[in-house]
Amino acid sequence: MSERDSEGGLTRRSLLKTVAAGAVASTAGCGSILSSSSSSSLTRGAETAYGNCWQCHKACGMEVTLNGAGEATELHGIDGHPRGSAGEGTKGTLCPKGLSQLEKAYSPERIKQPHIRKDGELQKVDWDEAISYTADRLEDFADEYGPESLIEFHGWGTSGVFSTLFRNLYGCPNHVPHPTPTCFGSMAVTGTLMGLGGGNIRWIDYPNTEYILVWGRDPLESFAGQWEAKQLLKARERGAKIVTIDPVYTETAKKSDVWLPVEPRTDGALALAMANVIIEEGLYDEEFVENHTHGFEAYREAVEGKTPEWAAEKTGLAEHDGLGAETIREIAIGFAEAAPAAGITSWTGLGQSADHQKGAQNVVALTALVGNIDRPGGQRWHTSPPLSDPFEVGCEEELPNNAADNPCYLTDKESGYASMTGKPVQNRVPEMVDNGDVRGMVYYYRNPVTDGAAQEWLGTDNQEGALEKMDLVVGIDAFWSETTRKADVVLPEASQLEKPMFESGGYGAYNEHPWITGSQAAIEPQWNSKPGFEIVSELGREMGYEEYFPWEDKTAFINDQLEAVDLTLEELEQEHDTYYVFDDEQHRNPYEKWKGGGFAQGAEEFWFDLDKKLEGMYGKLSERVGTEITTGPQWVEPGTIGDELTEDYPLEMLDTRTVEFSHGGDQALSLPLEQLAESYGLEHEDYRGNYLVIHPDDAGERDIEHGDMVTIASEHGEAELMAAVTVGIRPGAVSVEPYGFGRGSIQPDGDGANNMLLNSPEQIDPVSGEIDRHIAVEVSPGGDA
Repeated sequence: MSERDSEGGLTRRSLLKTVAAGAVASTAGCGSILSSSSSSSLTRGAETAYGNCWQCHKACGMEVTLNGAGEATELHGIDGHPRGSAGEGTKGTLCPKGLSQLEKAYSPERIKQPHIRKDGELQKVDWDEAISYTADRLEDFADEYGPESLIEFHGWGTSGVFSTLFRNLYGCPNHVPHPTPTCFGSMAVTGTLMGLGGGNIRWIDYPNTEYILVWGRDPLESFAGQWEAKQLLKARERGAKIVTIDPVYTETAKKSDVWLPVEPRTDGALALAMANVIIEEGLYDEEFVENHTHGFEAYREAVEGKTPEWAAEKTGLAEHDGLGAETIREIAIGFAEAAPAAGITSWTGLGQSADHQKGAQNVVALTALVGNIDRPGGQRWHTSPPLSDPFEVGCEEELPNNAADNPCYLTDKESGYASMTGKPVQNRVPEMVDNGDVRGMVYYYRNPVTDGAAQEWLGTDNQEGALEKMDLVVGIDAFWSETTRKADVVLPEASQLEKPMFESGGYGAYNEHPWITGSQAAIEPQWNSKPGFEIVSELGREMGYEEYFPWEDKTAFINDQLEAVDLTLEELEQEHDTYYVFDDEQHRNPYEKWKGGGFAQGAEEFWFDLDKKLEGMYGKLSERVGTEITTGPQWVEPGTIGDELTEDYPLEMLDTRTVEFSHGGDQALSLPLEQLAESYGLEHEDYRGNYLVIHPDDAGERDIEHGDMVTIASEHGEAELMAAVTVGIRPGAVSVEPYGFGRGSIQPDGDGANNMLLNSPEQIDPVSGEIDRHIAVEVSPGGDA
């Protein structure tokens, strides 16, 4: 029996244990080869340096202990840090992702120097040759195919210079953003269209809240910085009620007053039933609804008849003693009565399915119904301090936008390459390559192979994939992956400890004041790697755009940003321990900002009904799926747009994040892999990859035991990984934890499964372009150990 089963649920290592015991990490067993090059921004001869963790791009502050040789030996959090603590006077800590950055810096698995493809093979070259070769190839590509035939993918951390070079200057109009297809597209796009804002369904005013709905999210394991998990727990200690709605018994569910294990993709039914109770009981905010919203009658009509009894059947909660209609009614009343000091934190759980757009609309509508938007204890709108535009400060020339002159294939709605809202769809890129519309790709801090349609990107034994068909693939990365191994140019990126970092604060621990955080490089770039900012800047200068890249390094670029607040990065680091909070009245973050500035995208009202924005688009969607899809809130049965479970594929696969990894990006590191194995009680197994979480009932029917290798298959593909059997997931659902792994991405015989091998190009949310990660599957015993 596993440790999880012995306690009747998941026993993943909790955040509290991790941050209490994990303030220090060691480099024992890691290489410590130092580059002979120097960095002008490096803190030398000091026992302590600083950093900002960028593994999940939340910039938690790091205090770095150096030995006499300038090597990092320990990492600690920074007290009071806006992303790494709960606020002023509280302890700063680092999660396993942050602590693993010590191993990452010295990992022998890193890409150690530039490579270019010669005679079909990737070969090592020096930086001068790599930059010159890349610039020449890009120039030749533009001459032969046009920059509109290039597509660019990038994640976080290049301060805009990546898109500046390839979109504004080179003229590539095709950009696949990071959050929409990868993270929470259905929720983000829907929240933006309705007026709440794309990410604001996540941010609760924790210091003032009384009631929290954690909806399809696990902020104690997948948080936007340590501040969020800590403030959630502080709210709990203060007496705030917490309700978790999730098919998986998460760390947050274990700390909640109520866990509602809904069937996947039925969240919209629960939200409509809550609204039914709130409206019928007269508990909604009539003043806010009447004066600040649009389409309430469509909302009222949508919830008519959607009683808690109806929702209990739709969500499967009726199967659980004590979690039926009466519980739904109690939660709806409790949430409404606590409002506006009541909030919802939701994310990927309602963002990663083709069926989730309507579910997301139903959930977001609750925020306006109870009038909790940007009010104490409700959905908090954060602000950032006013900073200088580095291009206006540092560049003599006005930045052009050459991409505007080129046709954009991705957002041509008639081509099928875009979602209904015009967002580019990364699942369509292989098709674009087949059609000759895309001939090349550049990417930074991304691996599109693990984002969706993996087979089409990688190919099969009998057919080349999109990566091999393209004429030019340029990648900037720290580790080898499926994508870098097939690239024509591979440029090795520095790790977080080896480059300056800066974040201009929005959401964070200081709910009433904006903030900034930044740090210089703590150690020398290892081997022959370089910070991404320097790589892109050198390439831009080589391509003839010298006037737009005048900065010696990223520190100078950041200092131009800080000019508006009369600070430098060195002062921020040395005098303020990497962060500064603007606590004066001038920079105060007031509540109810919508009274003066409107709602998201300049809307004057919150939109329950999207009739004036997406009416024609929903009509097209209705024609395609054969069911009327309205512009207002609506219940849409699972399988209407996404997969329908069948006799051959009776289980619903979803995927989950864990505290050890972000998008699987550091799966080459032994420390987080070991921690992940220990969290499932599988550290004794000769396997270090991700896991398939499955309920004992489903496992027993298939003769699967805890620690067995299994094959998970859909109509489109299959993958192999290890099973973790636990009652901490509802029967009928299985979860790949965490997603983002890829077999063979680091070593040819590496463990772990890319579950996007099961996803096909057609499996997307047509409204947002979100990759559908809820897939009908079957699981069978057997697989390679």
